[in-house]
Amino acid sequence: MSLQTILEEIEYDQDMAHDLWYLVTAVVMSSVNQPGDVKLVYRIISDRIDLLDSKTRVEKNHLLASIILKLREAILKSYIIIGFPKTINTLQQLANVTPDHIKTLLPNKPLRKEETWSDVQIERQRGRSLFGKIYDRHTDKVIRNMYSTHPDLAQTALHQLYGPTLGETSVLDARETSLVTVAGLMIQNIPLQLVGHSHGAIHNGATKDDINRVQSIVSVMADYYKTPIAKL
Repeated sequence: MSLQTILEEIEYDQDMAHDLWYLVTAVVMSSVNQPGDVKLVYRIISDRIDLLDSKTRVEKNHLLASIILKLREAILKSYIIIGFPKTINTLQQLANVTPDHIKTLLPNKPLRKEETWSDVQIERQRGRSLFGKIYDRHTDKVIRNMYSTHPDLAQTALHQLYGPTLGETSVLDARETSLVTVAGLMIQNIPLQLVGHSHGAIHNGATKDDINRVQSIVSVMADYYKTPIAKL
């Protein structure tokens, strides 16, 4: 079965702006170092939007731009799990396939503001808040364990990963961010952290059905790419 057929057979939500399938599949593609495959995700989304008779062309363009923006954020945030070089390559492939008239509707300045010390402090506060929401009553223990492993480990997690990257939720909210993280941990076959972040996704508003759906999509994609995954 071709990859395009697999993608087209994944169940999708009629509310395309808030669907998960394209976020999860893009993260999987990036993780297994197949960045060019993200072009298929774009084409399927674009084709489905073109079939929406209830929308004008302007509305279709704005919907596509909003989905591309979410895709970009999902791929960017996944670097924390799968690595930055893969993220660069997948985002480049997505940019290559996105037409100029859609790019003009996307932000041309960073969402993450670090121009002042106040900006950095706000980032760190929101990162610490998200960390606490994910790990809940285990938060202090997790931080202590990271500090005891290497003093810079917890600081890096809070100040570099959670604060500026995961904590920015204007495009992908906390629930979506957690589910993207879960997908990355599954496809990277990292069961220990998967357990914690699956609970964290629930704390951030995801349902068990959401997590099961992510696992189902990752499993289908992993079968195609012939790679093992972590399962709950």
